[in-house]
Amino acid sequence: MSEKRIKRILEIIPGVLSWSLIIFLIVLFVFKPLSAIVVIIIYLLYWVARLLYSSILLIMAHHRMHSKKNNDWLSMCRGVDSDLKLENIVHVVLYTIYKEPQELISGSLKFLKATDYPSDKIIVVLAGEERSAGAYEKLKAISDEFRKYFLDIIITIHPQNVPGEIPAKGANATYAAKQVKIYLEQKGYDSKDIIISCFDADTCPDEKYFSCLTYNFLVNPKRYHTSFQPLPIYSNNIYTAPAFARVIETGSTFWQYIEGMRYEKFITFSSHSMSFKTLVEVDYWPVDLISDDSLIFWKCFLKFKGDYKTFPLDIPVYMDIAVGASWLDTVKVQYKQKRRWAWGVENFIFLSQHFLKEKEIPFTVKFRKLYQILDGHVNWATWAIVISFITPLILFSGRIVLKNSLALFNLSYINSVVFHSLSFILLLCIIISLEFLPPRPKNISRFVYVTFLFQWLLTPFISAVLGSFPSLDAQTRLMFGRYLSFTPTPKSR
Repeated sequence: MSEKRIKRILEIIPGVLSWSLIIFLIVLFVFKPLSAIVVIIIYLLYWVARLLYSSILLIMAHHRMHSKKNNDWLSMCRGVDSDLKLENIVHVVLYTIYKEPQELISGSLKFLKATDYPSDKIIVVLAGEERSAGAYEKLKAISDEFRKYFLDIIITIHPQNVPGEIPAKGANATYAAKQVKIYLEQKGYDSKDIIISCFDADTCPDEKYFSCLTYNFLVNPKRYHTSFQPLPIYSNNIYTAPAFARVIETGSTFWQYIEGMRYEKFITFSSHSMSFKTLVEVDYWPVDLISDDSLIFWKCFLKFKGDYKTFPLDIPVYMDIAVGASWLDTVKVQYKQKRRWAWGVENFIFLSQHFLKEKEIPFTVKFRKLYQILDGHVNWATWAIVISFITPLILFSGRIVLKNSLALFNLSYINSVVFHSLSFILLLCIIISLEFLPPRPKNISRFVYVTFLFQWLLTPFISAVLGSFPSLDAQTRLMFGRYLSFTPTPKSR
């Protein structure tokens, strides 16, 4: 069978699984309502267990991060007995930039220069796009303003219409990193001493981010087989973003919180850091795929025959909530952003194709990794639809069809348990999210804190409309070969 045919079969699998589950439950209820109720009860019991498990992980993750928030990471770096010398470690901070306004990028660099790591050990890369008019002039103005604060600032402009590339973040980051490689070689740096962080333009690192990253890099004996993942907190514009957008992005933060406790499943997401030596060895980020932030992990995983991990840093980076020009426009922006994230299902196709050729990675490892990807994406596309729409529909219709059935009573009870479990998680989220809030701007009323509490009532609706639906959309497009193009998230501050 040709590789093209195999690829098409793989592209169909996730969508078929997701749609099969949804259609199966509906058809089963039409023809065998009692059987459908039993299946739904089993499904809901599974999610009760999963929600309680997630709650435990969330509490543990918060405790771990909270217990380390007062660490003096820089002093700890100086006390490390390592084969590398602290004074030789240099950070390259690469910002991928498309059409973000100058003040947003400047705001990110203000956070960067305020970190406690020596600024003369930080090289900033402003990676612009040729397809963005006036890109060089904008980045040059920013460079002139901030150059004095860092070891150096490098400006790169990624050319457009390069054969074999798509207009996406990965292509821009790869072009910039290759220019950095030339720069480092000319300056005589050893790539083993270089840590590169690939940031979105709105990424504002915590003041201890680079000292924490450096410490964990120095003490890790497998530092060249490890990516380092901070916790993304979407709070830069939290006081002005619509309530539903705040809930969505806070949910993304908590999901990363939970994933950071599952080392076996944890992979890179959005802004991340790694050894520059490793990045060069794996030939940089993919230039022809959308999910560059997660695919760089899988490229490393394949390169090192499964001997590669992502280490969760107990330190945050602060990012913007994706918003549009109006409430309705924000819904569209959020939907497109989540659909792009859900396009990460392409990891399943990418990995499957390489696993078919890879002989050194054990079959059990291959199966487990592919199952984890499919399980995550199929559940993402279906769970909120089943719980928020199909279960209530069966409960309502079942009262007419089955009347006083014991199975119907049990379904109603289990459904209430699910929502109580969700309520418990929401309470945890409310408590923990309050710690993430930046200082309230003077022009924002104190009443905003009331909206922060009541915004969580939107969760059941949001989880389906802006959670499962974008994921199901992405899988359906992939299933029919309607490939998604990279849609940059508009950002302004």
